Amino acid sequence: MSNDDTTPRPDSGPPHPVLTGLTAGLLLFGLTLCTLTLWFIPALSRQINIAGVTGPRWSPPTATPVAPRPTPTPSPDLLPTTSPTPAPAAPVDATFHVGDIAINVNDGPVNLRRTPGYRDKAASDRIALVPEGARVEILAGPASADELVWWRVRWQGQQGWMAEMRVSGGPILKLAP
Repeated sequence: MSNDDTTPRPDSGPPHPVLTGLTAGLLLFGLTLCTLTLWFIPALSRQINIAGVTGPRWSPPTATPVAPRPTPTPSPDLLPTTSPTPAPAAPVDATFHVGDIAINVNDGPVNLRRTPGYRDKAASDRIALVPEGARVEILAGPASADELVWWRVRWQGQQGWMAEMRVSGGPILKLAP
């Protein structure tokens, strides 16, 4: 037998209808899945809200962590002999006084920090997130850091510093009624 171009091949002819339908079905399924993902996942992620916070929230920017450098320990004869300068008394027109109860009126949680200020701080400076509406007891202050007024507060047994207002000027703490 000769092998010429007029001999039909077994793989020629129209594609099998089952394969055509299966290919079209898989293509349609893939497009539907992509569409649903692009439309519904963002809405679903806002509803699930794993962190318990909805909408945009303000939080001071976190500093890039830097590896700590070893600090030489001074010998006892080189330690300063002066005592630290006491903080000045709160001005007469201070927003709060020691013992006052204040409320977080920010539209979301606020950082409770180990020290006043938020710029160039290690992540370890944040003690907790005080939720919106939480009541805190004023323990000390005011202190000024990073162009904000800070108050030492107690919340759920934890002590730390909270800013009185946001950088934008909006209130964070207000005197409880």
